[in-house]
Amino acid sequence: MQTNPFKDQTDFMSACDQTVDSYNQTQFELYKNLIKEEFEELQEAYDMEQELDALIDILVVTIGAINSMGADGEGAWNEVMRTNFAKIDPETGKVRKRSDGKILKPDNWQAPELSKFLKK
Repeated sequence: MQTNPFKDQTDFMSACDQTVDSYNQTQFELYKNLIKEEFEELQEAYDMEQELDALIDILVVTIGAINSMGADGEGAWNEVMRTNFAKIDPETGKVRKRSDGKILKPDNWQAPELSKFLKK
């Protein structure tokens, strides 16, 4: 069975009678609060199982927030990943990093174009 987190969360939200394809301010605020709550659970986790649970829950409620915006989360994901892969040097197959591990953008890198994934 192939997993698609965007479809899975959309199906779950539909079963909960939640908005998934247009902006819903109240629902969006709910999901923003849930993201904060799950992030706090991650910070308070005392083992890897609890950390994993919190991280998965963060993904779920983040996709819920994206759906509550009426945005195309899967399309936006693909666009962001396209620009992330553009950070890979074609000669070395690797990215350049700062000393702290942060990935550096190449000189010709362009930010993702996300406006097309937002419903007007």
